[in-house]
Amino acid sequence: MSASVLVVCSGNICRSPLVEAMLRHRLAASALPVEVSSAGTIDWNARPMADNSALVLHEYGIDPGPHRSRKLSADLLRAADLVIGMSREHHWAVDALAADALPRTFLLGELVRLGERFGPRGELPLADWVAGVDALRPANRLARPSDELDDPMGEPLESFRVMGARADELTARLVGLLVG
Repeated sequence: MSASVLVVCSGNICRSPLVEAMLRHRLAASALPVEVSSAGTIDWNARPMADNSALVLHEYGIDPGPHRSRKLSADLLRAADLVIGMSREHHWAVDALAADALPRTFLLGELVRLGERFGPRGELPLADWVAGVDALRPANRLARPSDELDDPMGEPLESFRVMGARADELTARLVGLLVG
């Protein structure tokens, strides 16, 4: 049975589709059956990925593929085994739409940081690994500002490259935890 990961940002045109593509690319080489998708807290009417995000993916040798933004919904959240937000505002949006998804919702940096404390998934089902990582969070579930992936929208290409480099490092570490 396949697990599902949902990556969330604001417009679903910049950070989340880039992280989605990086995760999908890395997971394709593993035996772990995981479907990766993304959505945004703002409805941008099926816009394509930002040109600079697609360019950064090409620079990493990753085909961005076709992408159209979609709006985050409670149904998408409830169907996901793991939800990865880019900033704390996305965590708050999950809380507003489907509070029952909060135990499986992390910022990308937070998930990697706490996942490395918990240890690799190994033979654990994804849900059990996620629950173990969730148990390491403080009771208020507040992630650190340093766990966020900065939004380069409206910035020059170099800002997208900085975001892409951080996303590349974090997704590599995350996939190492998930398949290790």
